[in-house]
Amino acid sequence: MLTRFFGKSSPVNFLILGIVLGLSYVGYQLFVLKSAFDTIAIVKLAGLPFLLVLTLLLLDFIVRKNNLTRTSTLAVFFFTCFTLMIPMAYGDPEILIANTFCLFALRRVFSFTSERNSEKKLLDASIWIFVASYFYFYSLVYFAAIYFAILRSPNTKFRYLFIPSIALLGVVSLITSVHLLVEDSFNWFDKLNFSIGLDASAYNSWNLLIPASLILTWIIWITFYRLFKVSSIMRKQRPNFVVLIVVLIISLFVALGAPEKNGSELYFVIPPLAIGIADYIENSESGIFRELILWLSILIPVGLVFL
Repeated sequence: MLTRFFGKSSPVNFLILGIVLGLSYVGYQLFVLKSAFDTIAIVKLAGLPFLLVLTLLLLDFIVRKNNLTRTSTLAVFFFTCFTLMIPMAYGDPEILIANTFCLFALRRVFSFTSERNSEKKLLDASIWIFVASYFYFYSLVYFAAIYFAILRSPNTKFRYLFIPSIALLGVVSLITSVHLLVEDSFNWFDKLNFSIGLDASAYNSWNLLIPASLILTWIIWITFYRLFKVSSIMRKQRPNFVVLIVVLIISLFVALGAPEKNGSELYFVIPPLAIGIADYIENSESGIFRELILWLSILIPVGLVFL
């Protein structure tokens, strides 16, 4: 039933998933974090749910534009379910914002296979990652995915190596100008957090240990599944098939760089993982297995509420 419903593309699917994300965010702010009703809280309650919906739609755009899955809403379904499993990300707006910017960059990374306007794509992706790093410094690790995709292209040129430098100059100029206008100060660099948190005691809680274990299991499973299947993929589809593995692994390293390990860092892993799971489910021959995975993806975040 769920496989049939989310196995097709329908505006109703996006409406349902968008409402679920928005309500879950508002509920977490009001009942878990007990946010005060000041100006900042109201802005968050109004703006960040729209950011979550934007991220959902952006993920669907990346999937459709690059044929990463079939025509379905399974990727955004899994994105929603895994986001609900780690609601602690709702308490870290900087991670939510940074991940959205990283998705804008990955939109370009997956489009490198067309070998058209490569310089513009590289500049665009670099700008988005540098902007993301302002909110979450270790977003810079995604440059590994950019260069992996570019170096796989047979038409790669030496000048491509200097394009990120131009992007860095532009982003630094923009951020400096904004800080000068808003805070009358150039001192924004000190606000960047370069530390890497080593305290993982938050994972001792079942509310975090269960989804973290599930996410790690899926990462390992999807990685090996795609590695063993890559030789049977059509040559035209093979580049992005491999790039997704790289992006998934890199996303894990981005999460490991979090200054504070509270579970919200896992949000970076969810978009590429959702794509990988959706592709795996679509190619599974067992209808019962597909239905079971979808139901578990819904029931697990519901069950975590009562732990």
